[in-house]
Amino acid sequence: MFSRSSNRLGCFGSQLSAWRVWVLPAEGIAEAPSNATPLEAVAAGLERAASAMGPTNRELAPRLKAAIASSVELQERDARESVSLAAAMTTALIARGLPDPTAALASELGLLAFKRGYAEWSEGDADDELAGYALAALDELRAASASLG
Repeated sequence: MFSRSSNRLGCFGSQLSAWRVWVLPAEGIAEAPSNATPLEAVAAGLERAASAMGPTNRELAPRLKAAIASSVELQERDARESVSLAAAMTTALIARGLPDPTAALASELGLLAFKRGYAEWSEGDADDELAGYALAALDELRAASASLG
């Protein structure tokens, strides 16, 4: 027997699986030019991850948001998926030779940028691509972090 949250999860399985595609951002980071800065490599990862998100994902976004907001189980899953995504990006950055603290910080900024970009994209014009929103969010976060001193 399935619980209500399991049924909701089933409805959004393909959407949630997009968050589980940790390979895409890691591949993008790995394939970034060798002279790319940590955040340029993260941007390449965000572009790769965004390429997996299309119109169907955008259409489902409001319902997915509502389902997650109403289910502790889905909130926990979303949190686990976020941690896994950040860990995959950190591992990819370390493989590029970055020290762990730098890789972890760049990954967390990338994760935050992806989430912020996704939130804006899901409410934006239907013709826009997620990558533009995620990269704009990363630029905003880069500027904000520079102001921290």
